[in-house]
Amino acid sequence: MIYLGLIGTNGAGKSTVCRYLRTHGFMVISLSDYVREEVTRRGLSLDRDNMVEVANTLKREYGKDYLAKQVLDVAESLKTEKVVFDSVRNMQEIIHLKNKGAILLGVDAPLELRFERVKSRQRETDFVNFDTFVAQDERENSGVSYGQNIRECLKLCDKVVINAHDENNLFSEVEAFLKMAIELKESK
Repeated sequence: MIYLGLIGTNGAGKSTVCRYLRTHGFMVISLSDYVREEVTRRGLSLDRDNMVEVANTLKREYGKDYLAKQVLDVAESLKTEKVVFDSVRNMQEIIHLKNKGAILLGVDAPLELRFERVKSRQRETDFVNFDTFVAQDERENSGVSYGQNIRECLKLCDKVVINAHDENNLFSEVEAFLKMAIELKESK
């Protein structure tokens, strides 16, 4: 079984990496999907602030590794051989996933490029101006949001890809990571 954890800043290209990993037989399970479901269940709009607030509430109630536990339970119940856990955002999630043998890939890109990507993808969470984007980015990357510290999480990744070029470059980097991940898994 190969478990991968995917950590990245907003707009860095995590969804693109997931799309690529699907072509290599990986099932993608997103921690954020659990938060989206809860936001919807509570009747709130799916904007980034509500997503963060509901995620913080869940982590306060059930522990900072709650979302990682949820996705691992799903993966184990499905008995899938290759899984990528998307949107890992805090240290306790990383610890929990690493304890289950996950290998971690980080994705980042320059701030202005990430903002342009966010504007063009137009998800519910993306309708913000640059100043709001910067403020949200700082909150998610600095630990201000309950346990969420993407910058610190990136430091614990087995590999970090800077996605500042085209998709072919990104896919080459991910392919190199996959080879490394398979070698790591086989050496254990």
